Amino acid sequence: MTTTDSAIAIEATIVRDEHKGGWTYVALPGSKEAFGTGKAVRVVGTVDDVPIQATLLPLGGGTHMLPLKQAIVRTLGKGAGERVAVLLAPHSEGTR
Repeated sequence: MTTTDSAIAIEATIVRDEHKGGWTYVALPGSKEAFGTGKAVRVVGTVDDVPIQATLLPLGGGTHMLPLKQAIVRTLGKGAGERVAVLLAPHSEGTR
């Protein structure tokens, strides 16, 4: 992961929780340090150049997850186990 002025850039693997209603997401290790909080963080950025706005959710251990809505997954044309390039910066509204 690269961090610059609270922005992060990382290549990550899409994860799909197989439980009913499970999340599709990418894990962002080191995000607590990058964003200065272990709480939920509103972000803007891109996943494989697809624009997103989302709320990072804490997974623990200094890692957040970036939930991927199904519309984004369809636009990406990728699924669980595939790699994506993620570029995120804090949204002007900040943390929750």
